[in-house]
Amino acid sequence: MGIASMIMKPKILRAWDVMGQDDYDVDAIMAGFSEDIVWDNTSELGVGETLRGKKDVADWFQRWKKEIPKRKFVVKNICFKGTCLPSPSNVVMVEWGCVDTYKEGTEFQYDGVTVLEMKNQKVFRASEYISFKGLPKLSTLIKPIGKTRKTA
Repeated sequence: MGIASMIMKPKILRAWDVMGQDDYDVDAIMAGFSEDIVWDNTSELGVGETLRGKKDVADWFQRWKKEIPKRKFVVKNICFKGTCLPSPSNVVMVEWGCVDTYKEGTEFQYDGVTVLEMKNQKVFRASEYISFKGLPKLSTLIKPIGKTRKTA
């Protein structure tokens, strides 16, 4: 295991553990992002959204928490590119599975991969690739691909 893995793997696992809590702390999640974060969501359904800035990403996490009050993540694999020391070339790929339980009790299981580009140990770009098989309601949280939300 390289130095990058020893430093970052526990941090990545903790972040996914926090997101898997029923009442997760959005501020704790956002602490790992740069102010100018760009977050791309996509799926095999052709549904996605690009969020720009910490406020937009935090708002999305708040909506997700409200719509889906219970979730459980399983991190399947973490891969690294770069040293994970302050450098513009750090990339982390997290393969995961999730079980979401909606407010009305409906449960869905799905998989995804999140690619995090980091600079100075803060995520400045995140790209998420989600399999929405069986998850029609999750698509209410995102807009069609090609639409970009802009903050004022």
